[in-house]
Amino acid sequence: MTRLSPTSIAILTCAIAAVCAIASPTIQTGDVAVRARANPAFGQRGSKICLPWGEGNDASLADFKTSHVVGLYTWGVSKPANANSDGFDFWPMLWGGDSARISDFENAVATGFGTIILGFNEPNEPGQSNLDPVTAAALWRAHIEPKKALGYKLASPAVSHNPNGRTWMQQFIQACGGCTIDYMALHWYDIGIDSLTDYITQFHNQFGLPILITEFAEQNLNGGAQPTSAEVLAFTKQAISFFDATDYILAACPFGFVPALKGSSTPNALQNADGTPNALGSLLINDGQ
Repeated sequence: MTRLSPTSIAILTCAIAAVCAIASPTIQTGDVAVRARANPAFGQRGSKICLPWGEGNDASLADFKTSHVVGLYTWGVSKPANANSDGFDFWPMLWGGDSARISDFENAVATGFGTIILGFNEPNEPGQSNLDPVTAAALWRAHIEPKKALGYKLASPAVSHNPNGRTWMQQFIQACGGCTIDYMALHWYDIGIDSLTDYITQFHNQFGLPILITEFAEQNLNGGAQPTSAEVLAFTKQAISFFDATDYILAACPFGFVPALKGSSTPNALQNADGTPNALGSLLINDGQ
């Protein structure tokens, strides 16, 4: 393995951290009835890729819709204007517990606006939504659980790939007794297919829920050696095979659709400078081909 330049590491690290600072949402509600029901391909072999999209209404979104890509989310309720017409399911998120995000969430989420509600973003991390399990459970009951009556499926808060993540999730589930959790959402950033498969398997064995991997990238965020572009491509082929072969994995969202990574030489970048898929982006949206 080689090391990324300090600049490349800084770009990726800042891009990951920046998702909490995406601009206040411009809520799109035009043709919501068209996508009121989830795409029947959701969770099926060969159709498990989703997009964590941080580029607003950028027209390049359409370049990433294939039969292998089903859903997208934006770390909030800012729905890209062409999400419906491009054929994406939209997954609104209640990112955290601050009053502004709660207000935006409650004002936006109506029947047909999306299909899955995503819970809080990395609540086990001080630099992200930073919620203790009891507070998160109270917020869930007040703002997420009621959305079941509007026809939404509900995905758990997404903990980071941190050793405290499973403990946080266990405590959240205990604090939220009787809550509806249809899917387990989680994030993974590390090196190697064995780390990915072990991590996902441990979560499934402990909690027994279908899994949405709402962020993943082969990236060492702990200062260690980084993979080369060739190694990331090889890993991605293995990861897609694992996702397709594992029935309880319903979706996997590769991190990288943020302006800071567009056209970047960082191995996990997904777009060329003009927004079109680069080699890694093309591999992901074409089921590893």
